Amino acid sequence: MRGVMRTWIVCVGVACTGVALAAPRVDPREKYKQAAQLDDNGDAEKALVVIDEGLASAPRDLRLLGLKGTVLLKLRDYSGALAAYQAYIDAGAAGANLREAQKIVRDLSAVRSTFLELTVANGPAAIYLDSKAQGVFCSAAPSCTRPVLPGDYKVIAERPGFERWVGRITVENSNTAKLAITLVEKLSQLTVRVSPASAQVRVGDKDYSDAMMIAAGSHPVVVSLAGHASQQREVVAHEGKPVVLEVTLAPLVPVRVEPATATLRLDGGAIVAVQDGGVVLPPGKQVLIGRAQGFQDRRIEVPAERPEGYKLEVVLDRFVPPPPPPPPPSPFTPRRKIAIGAAGLGVVSAVLAGFAWDDKRTFDGFVQDATDPMNRADLQRRADLRATLAYIGSGIAAGAFITAAVLWVTGAPESRVAVTPRVGPVAGLDLAVRF
Repeated sequence: MRGVMRTWIVCVGVACTGVALAAPRVDPREKYKQAAQLDDNGDAEKALVVIDEGLASAPRDLRLLGLKGTVLLKLRDYSGALAAYQAYIDAGAAGANLREAQKIVRDLSAVRSTFLELTVANGPAAIYLDSKAQGVFCSAAPSCTRPVLPGDYKVIAERPGFERWVGRITVENSNTAKLAITLVEKLSQLTVRVSPASAQVRVGDKDYSDAMMIAAGSHPVVVSLAGHASQQREVVAHEGKPVVLEVTLAPLVPVRVEPATATLRLDGGAIVAVQDGGVVLPPGKQVLIGRAQGFQDRRIEVPAERPEGYKLEVVLDRFVPPPPPPPPPSPFTPRRKIAIGAAGLGVVSAVLAGFAWDDKRTFDGFVQDATDPMNRADLQRRADLRATLAYIGSGIAAGAFITAAVLWVTGAPESRVAVTPRVGPVAGLDLAVRF
């Protein structure tokens, strides 16, 4: 089918040329010459612009209509070519030119129901059919659908920064053929510049080599050197663009930290991490503070000029809280406890003496009322016994109370005496007594 189309293009171009030679010298003819020259030079799109300019003043000019159909066929605008050839026929084409145009219209009628749908997952991309020399078929952003003639096509997809994609597809009559395309980004050149130059560089799981190529996407980069703080970076490659990474390693200052759980901070508050037995300190004079729970803070003055072999010793002293004051002595010494017991004995004795005296008074009443001498003598004996018990109980109570008082006073806690020498206008001793 495409070979037939090329024959159409040649035949119609020759026929249109013949008509052009026979036409009067008018402005459309000049436009035709300009457009034909542009088409011969391979600039079909500019030629189409000039043709439309000529048709604006002469819409039924056979030369321009025929040339427009030819140019549109080259651009694979089959719907536009079909309309142009139909307009060419309607404008009064005759003879062999008419028959050739009618044949082209019949063959192009298939584009009314035959389409090619292309989708590019990571578009936009320029789509070409068969050859780039025939110009861009469409731009998939991310897809495009264009009418085509039935047949087998080579599809080319291109996007800057991506690998060129080439595939084939067969388009059947009165159907829409669909093709999904996924472009692959080009490799990017990675250049890593490090200082010191002897530092080791690792990209992902590979050692860095001079100007190595990396795939599109994110890649971790680790730069390390003994006696220096390692750095971890991440580079992103995209669309084959070169990637340049510059890394400068900072030297480590050896440090010994005790306890190991201590944190180090600069006087400004920034945390200083310990790695590989050393720390990175900013230039200039610094104050390093070591801090750990249960230890006293340690401040170290770091000089601006650090001699070769300079090291840091951050050893924290454990914080020992002062012992709590001794509890005050109990007011209840052994003597006072005995005094309390004696006082209790006195209370009991006094109570019993009271009961005995009350009984004695009761018996005294019975004695006065008794008429029998024998009974009166017995009651008097009982009354005298109660009186004796009352006297004894009172005596015991009095002795117990006196003993309790003496023991309470003499059993007081020992007093604390503090003597402080005083030196001044009046020399002497300050005496403080606490009971």
